[in-house]
Amino acid sequence: MLQRKRQIWVDLTLDETDERLSLLLNLLKDRGIRWLERRYDCFTDEELESARLIAAWYDVNARVFGGPRMGTTYDMSDACNRCGAGARQTSAMIIEGEDLPKLEGRRAATTSYDDVLVDEKLAAALAQSGATGLSFRSVFAAFEERGFQIPWRQLCATHTLPPMSPRSTGVYPYKPCACGRSSFTGKEEVPMRIAYRASDVADIHDVNVTWEWFGEVNFEGDVSDALFPYPLFLVTPKVRRIFQGAGVTGFDWIPIRVEDG
Repeated sequence: MLQRKRQIWVDLTLDETDERLSLLLNLLKDRGIRWLERRYDCFTDEELESARLIAAWYDVNARVFGGPRMGTTYDMSDACNRCGAGARQTSAMIIEGEDLPKLEGRRAATTSYDDVLVDEKLAAALAQSGATGLSFRSVFAAFEERGFQIPWRQLCATHTLPPMSPRSTGVYPYKPCACGRSSFTGKEEVPMRIAYRASDVADIHDVNVTWEWFGEVNFEGDVSDALFPYPLFLVTPKVRRIFQGAGVTGFDWIPIRVEDG
């Protein structure tokens, strides 16, 4: 009789100093159970408020499918012709209509390419705040035979930062492109700690994106069938406070480090 192995996913968060961590790992080893381990830093509100910039890390549970494969268009004139890094969006964001239920009860979400989406009220609050480096695009939901605009907006950054400091950790190109700009990712066993030189953040805006583009790549010249990498969204504490004031949860906020010189 053929027996099927069952897979059960359980998320558990423990401090690295917690004595239960070593007990758990030894128990998993003894039972022959495989696991995925991710190490990351936790920050206090004081640390986040004092940061020059904060990376807005996506909420995987609030992802909707959108971008080039849904009909969103891009200008590729200044983009890498091998990986697509540097592609400039030229249309409204179009998302998969069947993913609309994922937005219910939420104020913010992301696409599979880390595009940040917010509802109209949160977009209005951001616009009224005078946040710099920020523009908005409409969002449309597409179905097989029709599509319509939804009361959400895409947040777009108008400012790109210089390359990160080489002292950044937990960031590496796992499938390097000749352009040197993609496809970066994090290492599960190493916390992501982004660093910039002081001179690189002297002229920051409230909303910025990284020069580096992250994620999987599959681009052979046809934008409509492309899997693009994407830059990280870096914001000032001012923008984070607006998200918090709107009751947004589920996003990880990672402060960058600024080096002298």
